[in-house]
Amino acid sequence: MNGSSDKEAAARHDGTERRARPHLREMFDQAYRVAYPMLDSQQATGSAHFLRIVLHDAFPDLQQQDISILSVAIERVYRERSRAESQ
Repeated sequence: MNGSSDKEAAARHDGTERRARPHLREMFDQAYRVAYPMLDSQQATGSAHFLRIVLHDAFPDLQQQDISILSVAIERVYRERSRAESQ
């Protein structure tokens, strides 16, 4: 996640931060590193539930809703990065 693009986005919205869970942004990189080996394996198909379990094991203090939000974001970023690498 890029800090400068965050600042640019906030500037476009009159400096107001729209995100309600900034703690998830702060931990995203660490969570992505935890999830990456599972996502990168051939068994990643249909593994949304397993990803949530992996994230819960790694971050037991997170609420279930935060784990769901984080897992969706991680899967999206993984797909985007995979597409970019294949081009």
